Amino acid sequence: MRVLQIVHGNEAGGVKTLAEIIGGGLTARGITVETAVLFPGAGLSAKLAGTWRVVRRIFAGRHDAIIAYQPSASILTGVIGWLARRPRRIVHQTALPGEIKASMRRLDRIVGALGLYTANIANSHATAAAFAQYPARYRRAMSMIEHGVAAPQPRRTRAETLGAFGIPEGRILLNVGRLTEQKNQDVLIRALARIPSARLVIAGDGPERPDYQALATELGVAERLHLLGDVTRTDIADLLAASDLFVFPSAWETFGLAAVEAAMAGIPIVAADLAVLREVLSADGVTAATFVAPSDVAGWAAAIVASAQAKRAEHPAVVDAIARRYSVARMSDAYAVLLGTKATDPRASADAIASRGMGVA
Repeated sequence: MRVLQIVHGNEAGGVKTLAEIIGGGLTARGITVETAVLFPGAGLSAKLAGTWRVVRRIFAGRHDAIIAYQPSASILTGVIGWLARRPRRIVHQTALPGEIKASMRRLDRIVGALGLYTANIANSHATAAAFAQYPARYRRAMSMIEHGVAAPQPRRTRAETLGAFGIPEGRILLNVGRLTEQKNQDVLIRALARIPSARLVIAGDGPERPDYQALATELGVAERLHLLGDVTRTDIADLLAASDLFVFPSAWETFGLAAVEAAMAGIPIVAADLAVLREVLSADGVTAATFVAPSDVAGWAAAIVASAQAKRAEHPAVVDAIARRYSVARMSDAYAVLLGTKATDPRASADAIASRGMGVA
């Protein structure tokens, strides 16, 4: 079996990580996986050229399935994949409807309502619920496959990690995410000004970097803000092991992969009070995080101070439950079933069938 994955761009982030994890899981099951970037460069000419290359690849590749991430790639997969008679056209909801550009949202809705998506994947109940008002035909293709997240495996000691990134000792607050309005890191910088003993480390890059640097200078915390830029998955595992608290103030999420990684690492977490984060960071009635309204600077400062005595893996049963729920093997099995191949765990077939049209009818 041959599968073509299509992603919108090649910037680091949760979508790229998801595509890599799914691709790796399918490859391990003997499936040939290729990945194409729709828009590898900026500017209209580069985007048109990138789109044309992917269109030609869909028609020429004779793939058994196309898996798309982000609205632009999903719309292309639905329309061109259908014209090219690709039997499986699988798309992902990587953004909430209200966060998608209006023109793209309308096109996605039309393509889905025409039945051009053979599977439309949400990765949480909260995300699926956001599509409750969409047309019935759009929703009939929806299934839920929760993210598979590899448990972080650090390779360095705390001292080695801090030294490698030039971070002085102190209370380390870690955030992982692109520097964008969605990830809302400015609230952490403002809270940092109220917590003189802490250092804020952000692993990720993006368009808000100049503004965040200027804000830190204005608030007098520039020496305690460490913007690391894009880092490797191994670096993230090391940073989680070296940090005292994980802070995740996103304005919205469809899953929150970085926060789940932190939960698996057993690090105390303060997270935005979003329905999806309450969903993915809880198990067996116990939560792995303290929740604060995304924009409440005073609330974030207070929660960070209050968590100073929190210990790693304070709720080991919750950590274990989250790790089992979001195992890479479990997710890969679900995709194997979706692609019509055999899962390693027979329960995956029943889970896949039960999830069709889940929570959105």
